[in-house]
Amino acid sequence: MNIILKSNTLSRSELEAGLSLSRAFFPEAQVEFEEEDNHQSTVSTNLSRENDAVNDELGILHIDIHYPDAPWRIEGYFNCKTGSNFTEVSITLNEEQIKFLLSHPYVGKEGKRKLLLKRGLIALFSQRTGHTPPWGILTGIRPSKILHRLKEAGYPLEDREGSLREVYAIREDKAQLLQEVVSIQQPFLETMKNHPMDVAVYIGIPFCPSRCSYCSFPAYSLKRSREPLEHYLQGLGEEIRATGEWMRTAGLTADSLYLGGGTPTILTTAEIRCLIALMMTHIPHKEALEFTVEAGRPDTLSQEKLLALRASGVNRLSINPQTMHNRTLQRIGRAHTVEDILKVYGLAREIPGWIINMDLIIGLPGEGVRDIQETLEQIKALEPDNLTVHALAIKRGSKEHEQGLTQNLGRELEAMQEVVMAAARSMGMQPYYLYRQKQIAGNLENIGFAKPGLECRYNIGIMEEYQAVIGLGAGASSKIVNLADFSLVSFHHPANWQVYLERWGETQRKRAEAEKILG
Repeated sequence: MNIILKSNTLSRSELEAGLSLSRAFFPEAQVEFEEEDNHQSTVSTNLSRENDAVNDELGILHIDIHYPDAPWRIEGYFNCKTGSNFTEVSITLNEEQIKFLLSHPYVGKEGKRKLLLKRGLIALFSQRTGHTPPWGILTGIRPSKILHRLKEAGYPLEDREGSLREVYAIREDKAQLLQEVVSIQQPFLETMKNHPMDVAVYIGIPFCPSRCSYCSFPAYSLKRSREPLEHYLQGLGEEIRATGEWMRTAGLTADSLYLGGGTPTILTTAEIRCLIALMMTHIPHKEALEFTVEAGRPDTLSQEKLLALRASGVNRLSINPQTMHNRTLQRIGRAHTVEDILKVYGLAREIPGWIINMDLIIGLPGEGVRDIQETLEQIKALEPDNLTVHALAIKRGSKEHEQGLTQNLGRELEAMQEVVMAAARSMGMQPYYLYRQKQIAGNLENIGFAKPGLECRYNIGIMEEYQAVIGLGAGASSKIVNLADFSLVSFHHPANWQVYLERWGETQRKRAEAEKILG
């Protein structure tokens, strides 16, 4: 469907605030904006003047926000054409309804006119589709930040709950999920707030044995040669040394290290030992360091490599099956089997002293509720310490997007997530962080579960943006956080590993200039 948003009372910049919400209802829609529609045309004239030959489905949505000038009201209609059929839905919110909405706390950065626009849009789209998104008007990555802001502002629990329900239109089960996540995070965030010079350090290895079909991350296959990786490690080593020197000068200390990718365990055992020794030597770090390695692909692991990781100080390991169905693994381009996962997990469990996470994805092509149930039955038998469950997001740059593949939508995805939630709780886990993505399946969320006391500090800090993260390597991002007002300064390394080797020093200088906001 193509959608045209129009208004007599909203500027184009205000109308654009409705783009993400429009796509939450109509993920494939092309959305355009027009100001000063005089609303004189009839439904059929309004729709037929567009290029019918190109667009089988077209929606024209007109909405006016009368605020702050009295009398307050929201008026809107949504005309839709499908083939030769025309339909219209309309809404009106009066001043009393708007006053009730605005009587609840609002901590969004956007003005109230944009808030009212979104409330009008969700009412119209819900009428048209018969569906209301579980996260209401929220389309951002970090919904839990709203609760943290409300709490920081001193609002009591009752007001916070009312805001989620009445202002943001969040469904009750999602509001309760947010409350639970935030309560678990609170002690971690207080510690981060009290130690602003403690930072997280991320080191990226943008190479993989093969590319998964859903992946849009900057990762390069090493099927032909390992020479690019060797060059990359040399340059990364230089950045590690320079970053360590800068951190010491600035008085910064890492309380968590995260070696991610790509697939960092594509390194040989000798390369892993060398890289980690370099990190531990040059990056100033806490004695009680949280050190995570993404060992996402079991086909890159061996007993020797696992022993080397643990002996080098790694105390958190992520083994990521994504699914426990061989047919799906083959379909999405994972060069391993379920049997490989079971073997590697068994080897890892024989080594004491680390916390093991497993990643799953719901919404993979060809999988339904029963497939997720079968996967979770096998995961439950393995007894991981953490479980991270992603709703598939088909992103630009992924093979899934290039091939035009679509996802499971609607109720089936929600049913899958309900199965996941029940299974995680039956394993003694609780949700401790969540985030959302653009193009995420079913407009749902990604959730990290952990057994009590085994939560990942790095995940909490980076998702809630309570802690500075220093990103090293191609495609890595750095965020310097000012805890006085939670403002951010961000820096990004080039995703291309060759460009990164030429230009990482530029980001290094920018990070050094931003350090003054940490104190």
